[in-house]
Amino acid sequence: MTQYQYQGVDKAGKKVFGQVDAVTEVELRMHLRQQGIRPTKVSKGGVLNADLGVLLGSARSGSLTLQQLLSFTRQLQVLISAGVPIMQGLEILEEQAIERGVKKLFGALKEKVATGSFMWEAMAQYPKAFPKMYIALIRAGESSGSIDQMLGRLGRYLENSEKLRRMIKSAMMYPVIVISIASGVITIMMVFVIPKFQQILASSNVAMPAPTALVISISHFFITYIGQLIGTAVVGAFLLMRFIKTPEGKAIMDRFVFRLPLFGLLAQRAGTARFSRTLSTLLGSGVNLLDAIDICRATIDNAVLEEAVGRIRIEVESGKTLGTVIGKLKVFPRMAIQMISVGEATGALDKMLEKIADFYEEEVEVTVAAMGKLVEPLMLVFLGGTVGGLMIAMYLPIFKMAGAAGGG
Repeated sequence: MTQYQYQGVDKAGKKVFGQVDAVTEVELRMHLRQQGIRPTKVSKGGVLNADLGVLLGSARSGSLTLQQLLSFTRQLQVLISAGVPIMQGLEILEEQAIERGVKKLFGALKEKVATGSFMWEAMAQYPKAFPKMYIALIRAGESSGSIDQMLGRLGRYLENSEKLRRMIKSAMMYPVIVISIASGVITIMMVFVIPKFQQILASSNVAMPAPTALVISISHFFITYIGQLIGTAVVGAFLLMRFIKTPEGKAIMDRFVFRLPLFGLLAQRAGTARFSRTLSTLLGSGVNLLDAIDICRATIDNAVLEEAVGRIRIEVESGKTLGTVIGKLKVFPRMAIQMISVGEATGALDKMLEKIADFYEEEVEVTVAAMGKLVEPLMLVFLGGTVGGLMIAMYLPIFKMAGAAGGG
């Protein structure tokens, strides 16, 4: 007999802890389920081993990229649809995995399923690899015996999410590219080009017009403090990125972007598409509305919409319809609100949400394409105007000399 420690949830939803002697972990899990306890964690040995398992269990901290999760989902769906048992499917995926961390994660899943855990229970112990929505759908699939269909839905959802993420990333890169190129060109002009002109003008003893004197002063400032300016820019960018990654910083950034003329519209459409796609997939898989809203809030990845979805959860729980609640908020497009109301009235909310997601994903694609066409000429105009302005300022004394010589 071996002593096991367990953590679980009883029929009332309360967490329970304890120690039990059993021959195997499978026997322990069966014993707990007969008592109405759903085990969430089982470990051998006692307190010391349990603590070491938490400290040293690197598999628990395993993570998957969106591409890796999509590949896992698609491959497991194909295997299960072909009649391969889950255990054997996980074993095949473990053998095929190339990355060491991914192989270890799949092996850990296989071991937990082999000892009697449901697959969703095993996945729930690796939140960095499997999001809440993923676990909810796997749980629904295991409960209904349609795990292959749920994996198919998850595959389509992840593909759409990856497509939307790439479009948003592409749109956000344009301002970064413009600012970087402009900063580089201006720095080169100030440090290398303007001093050459200054030497030419100084040898001709021409009086400097005000624009020329200003540009030369700025050039001297750049040359004198170039190290400090670059250091400040690098440190500032680093601190800004660190701040944006914090919950408070991300919330401030999301609210700022939401108020911008063009990027705010893009953020609204992208957020609406993600919310609609997630809610549609969950409702279509049998998850109840309140739980689906909770999962949406955890996966929407936008502070403005997350706050709005939190208010939606409270209002819907009090008995109001989803369309009525969303209609009071100003963060969702009017058309989406109307379509949600129609979907609720016809009893086809999940289908209507899917149509909303399709529509706004196309709108995001159109907006990103339009931004690309708009930013390119703006970048040319800005850079051309900046460089042209600097050159005109430096040529003003030469023009003045030419005018004086012509007048003489």
